[in-house]
Parts: sequence; structure tokens; C-alpha cells
Amino acid sequence: MTEVFERFVNGIVKQTDSNHEESMDLSEELLSHLHCSYEDLLNEGYSKEEAMKMAMMNFGDEKEIGKQLQQAMYPYRRGMMLILAGASLIFAFSLYLLHLFTNGDALMIWLVLAVFVAASIMTLTLHPIQSLNRRLWMNGLLISHIFIFAYGGLMAAYLDRPYSNIASIFSYAVVLLAIILVYRTTIFDFPSSKQLLQKDAKWIHFINITIGIIIILITLFFLWAFMLFAAEMQAALLLLLIPTLLWMISYAVQMRLLAARHKGAAYTLAILQVLLIGVTLVIWVYGI
Repeated sequence: MTEVFERFVNGIVKQTDSNHEESMDLSEELLSHLHCSYEDLLNEGYSKEEAMKMAMMNFGDEKEIGKQLQQAMYPYRRGMMLILAGASLIFAFSLYLLHLFTNGDALMIWLVLAVFVAASIMTLTLHPIQSLNRRLWMNGLLISHIFIFAYGGLMAAYLDRPYSNIASIFSYAVVLLAIILVYRTTIFDFPSSKQLLQKDAKWIHFINITIGIIIILITLFFLWAFMLFAAEMQAALLLLLIPTLLWMISYAVQMRLLAARHKGAAYTLAILQVLLIGVTLVIWVYGI
């Protein structure tokens, strides 16, 4: 009986985007409700087999319950992810075909990367894998998405009008949705159980995500400039990765400091990052 209930509950929990700990808690709660219903039916005179079947029947359909729980726990998140993945695939193939037939350029490498990222987001959304670190994997895909599709927006500028305008607006829309989902996934949907200072962790995440997006956009601008004007750009491309690498290291250090309850040190490092980015932007703008 317990095994049957566990299989039934697992079928429900698999429909949600819960991490491992949340899945365990949810399974416990659902099993408790099932056992209570089962005991009540036994007291009413039903046999064990009848009580077991009726308890699950009264509970409802596995998939339907799972969808309801998903919506209650993470409102509109799955829909937003599917919209992002679908719109990104449409944009990727459209931009590729427009470049191919109007300019004669085949953006094959970009197309493969764009389709891979969008398809991976769709796959993980439709078939969540509970053993994965959901926040880490999904954020990695979303940040990759921002970089790849923002680059696609730059490539849209090479198209003739009105195609360039339409493609640029489309790219801005999917990149903006990906940015919103990065904030939501990191700050709200999958809080880490290792972080006891959850409120401070949200602020550190917010600061670092914002800095990371700014660094990605600046990196893309310089990448685009090098593609236009530099004949040899292999070494320059490696240099462009340094700010992103330093940001990732700093981000990881801040979260470790916060987990160790060194709140002051974490905030100090975050503020230093903000000041450094601010000074860099001022120099860049006025230097131009």
C-alpha cells in the first residue's frame, strides 16, 4: 500500500519544478493526506484495497494535481519559460533565414548555439530533472541565452529595413524576458537552503545579476566593434572574457561569505563591484 501511494505521489511531484528538498517536503505532505484519507475510508467499512483505490481516486488525477501545485508554487513561471523558448526558436530560425536569403550570410554557428539553448530551456521546463541543481542549470542557460540572443540583436542591424527593425525588437523582447526570468529564478523561485540569511542573499543576488548583465552587454558591444574593425581578434576575444570571469569569481565569493555569516564582507565586496562598474561606465562614456 505504501509503495502504491509513493508511486502516485511521485507522479504528482514530478509535474512541479521543486528542488530535491522541496520535493521531499511536498511528498511527505501529500502522503500524509493520502494516509489520512485511507484510514478514514477503512473506518467507514471499506476493505484495504477499496480504501486505497478510493483514496487515490478522491485525490484526483496525478498530472492535473501536479499542474495545480506548479501554478500555486511558481505562478506563470512554466508558461513564461515556454514562451521564451518558443519565441527564441522562432527568432533564431527567422534571423538565420533572413541573413541567408537577403545577405547571403549563413550564421550557422550562432544558429546552432541559439537553438541548443532555447531547446534546452524548453526541455528542462517540460521535463524537470529533480536531481539537478535547478537554479544553477536554468540560470546558466538563461545567461547564455541573454548573451547569444543579444548578439543576434546586433546581427539584426545588418539586415535591410523593415526586417532589421522587426528582428531587433524581437531580440530585445526575448532578451528582456530572459533577464526577468534570471531575477525571478534566482531571487524568488529556488532559494538555497544553505543560505540562512535569505533576505541578504536576495540583495546580493540582485546586485550581482545586474552587474553581470551590464558586463555581458558591454562585452557584446566590444565584440561587435572588434568584428567590424579588427582583422586579428583572437587575443582580444580572450581579454573580453576577463571581466566576466572576475565577476563570476566575485559572485561566488560573496555567496560563500554570506553562507559563513560574514555579511559585512559580502556587502563590501558587492559595493566595490558596483563602484568599479560605475567608474568604468563613466570613463567609457566620457572617453567616447
